[in-house]
Amino acid sequence: MDILIALVPPIFAGIALYFILRWINRADRSERAAQREAEKDAQLWYEQVKSSRGSVNPFTDDKP
Repeated sequence: MDILIALVPPIFAGIALYFILRWINRADRSERAAQREAEKDAQLWYEQVKSSRGSVNPFTDDKP
């Protein structure tokens, strides 16, 4: 019985660590996917602005 009492805390600590690391990994994966999607959306937006305005840089204060 002493062995069982000695093994229970490390087992629960290992299970808790597993779920914490799993949660961190999933959050990181979701954040990276959102970052990729935002960058793709920004690139598409920039290409649309660039093609609609010709060679004018839309990010400057110079007005044509």
